[in-house]
Amino acid sequence: MATIASIDAHTAEEFRAATESAAVFPSNGGRLRLTGEDARDLLNRLSTNLVDPDAESGEVAVTVLTSDRGRIVDLVYVIHCGDHQLMITSAGQQQAVIEFLDKYTIMEELEVEDVTRDTVMLTVTGPEAREAVRRVLDGGNLGQDPRPGAILDAQLDGTVHQVIVGEPIEGERSFAAWLVIPPTDPDDAQRPPTYHLVYPNAERIDASSYSTQERGIAHLELAGAVGISAETAEALRIVRGQPAYGSEMSETYNPLEAGLIGAIDFHKGCYIGQEVIARLDTYHKVQKYMVTLRFEAGESDVAEVAAGLQGARLNDEAGSAMGLVTSATVVPTADGADVIGLGYVRTAAVEVGGRLTVASDDGDSGIVAVITAQPLLFGGEKPGLGN
Repeated sequence: MATIASIDAHTAEEFRAATESAAVFPSNGGRLRLTGEDARDLLNRLSTNLVDPDAESGEVAVTVLTSDRGRIVDLVYVIHCGDHQLMITSAGQQQAVIEFLDKYTIMEELEVEDVTRDTVMLTVTGPEAREAVRRVLDGGNLGQDPRPGAILDAQLDGTVHQVIVGEPIEGERSFAAWLVIPPTDPDDAQRPPTYHLVYPNAERIDASSYSTQERGIAHLELAGAVGISAETAEALRIVRGQPAYGSEMSETYNPLEAGLIGAIDFHKGCYIGQEVIARLDTYHKVQKYMVTLRFEAGESDVAEVAAGLQGARLNDEAGSAMGLVTSATVVPTADGADVIGLGYVRTAAVEVGGRLTVASDDGDSGIVAVITAQPLLFGGEKPGLGN
């Protein structure tokens, strides 16, 4: 364990709120609006998971766009909003996704519009996130029976709902939004509830008024959530083993390596990169996997340790290269702070509890990386029909 010298009390409090109660933060994911009668059918033919062309409005599908070599173009959420599809992309990947769709759109009727700047997306997460969201739904719809927050009772993962969001007090202005309940791993009871509120109109009436984002965060803070910084949100991502584009996702990696097997349907028809991914899975040819890591660095300053880890090589006892650190951060603990991260480790060396050393220009850095988990964000391989 390292010292806590580089973690201030405010950051520690934000992290505790996110892990023990509820937190809210603006999402930097891209938002694309897809229209055209062929939108869902085309997405189903281009990506790894089933995007049912005949699905009713209200479905949220998570799927991966891959190159013809089976590498990750992006992990996306396809949200069926009735007369259009809302696609959530990784931060900054909107144009890459647009170009990918354009490349494979031949005769299909599809129009894609980047609406990232015209919308607001807030993420609410934590053990008490459901109750915070319930309060803003009920606060924006006073007097309705049943109360709008009742839609959360079933906790229908992989669904989207049109809602009105308001403060949990009477008389405050309310906002229309889409409540997105993302697909999750049904066997992961440890992962806390997470919701996304997508406001279709990002507006500021005048220079002195609150923006939609500011008001949306204020609503949720009044409902019990704590607003957290981008740095704390990043630490939360790493703790939960969620790959990010540019770190754990890129055209360097395939979805199986990144723990995204739960976003692959091996029983649907062909898609771009399908043959490569199927062969890797069938013949057990995946060379490396994403893992979560905890770093042991003695009494070194945690911020200095974390700052130097991204891109560092991981070696085994013999000094052979076994992997790479892709993300690292500092999180508070009861009696100090830990440096944690994500990385890729060769398949033969992936073992929870396994220990690797962080290489340096001078040889051994003295920092040990302990493998703590091999995360599967959406669970393992889905069984086929009849299994």
